[in-house]
Amino acid sequence: MTNLENQKENIQLYSYVGSQEIFDAIDLKFTGYKILKINDIVSWIEKTSQELINDSVIATFIINENHQLVINDRHSEHVQCAGGKNVISAGEISFLIEKKDKISINEISNQSTGYCPKPESWKYVEKVLSKIGIEYPNDFTLAFDFRLCTNCQAINLIKEDIFECQVCANNLDSEWNFD
Repeated sequence: MTNLENQKENIQLYSYVGSQEIFDAIDLKFTGYKILKINDIVSWIEKTSQELINDSVIATFIINENHQLVINDRHSEHVQCAGGKNVISAGEISFLIEKKDKISINEISNQSTGYCPKPESWKYVEKVLSKIGIEYPNDFTLAFDFRLCTNCQAINLIKEDIFECQVCANNLDSEWNFD
């Protein structure tokens, strides 16, 4: 899909809202790996020498503006995975590797303080995962809400429905406010 098609379908794009220091430190030539089919996951694991822990590999992921899954090492920043561009969703994804030809997703979240995607971005993640043909959960296994503090500009992860800035104790907006 093109940017114009995303606008026509009213798809929310998330721009990078994280630290400028982090953005300045990344090399945008080294973006993530596009995953179009399950074998691409196997190739990525082998090429990048990913370590399996309990038969799983955790990765940073984004869904780009072209509705493609892009992954990178879990220690990399989402903005690097996205090449500095806007995303439709972002978070962490865990692949369960049962055999080389049997891979599924056992955990997935929207945890990205660089993009702060809404939990509702799941519907686009689901469409992309369905095209790949991989088994996946019915929703984010962990879904987070984020708010920007209008007082100190801190990015806050909302816990237990407490809308108070973790830095300055200011009341936070009840609605997502990163536009």
